[in-house]
Amino acid sequence: MQSYMDDIQRILYKKLNIHPKSFTTKTDFRNGMELTDWEITYLFNAIEQSFQIVISDKDAHKINNVHQLVNMVKKAAR
Repeated sequence: MQSYMDDIQRILYKKLNIHPKSFTTKTDFRNGMELTDWEITYLFNAIEQSFQIVISDKDAHKINNVHQLVNMVKKAAR
């Protein structure tokens, strides 16, 4: 799981300039990180490209923080 976490933290920093020390895995994307809808879409697109997976709209609406994103990536990458 740590590898996925590291990769996602790297993507957050590289694509959205959000430093890993500024949030926890439970920090909400909208309220805690203050990401807009387009930034979340951009993040998910970067995750899809990086891990070569597809995040369905149904799954995307359930993902509110890094922990949930890591779990979804882990599940989809199998």
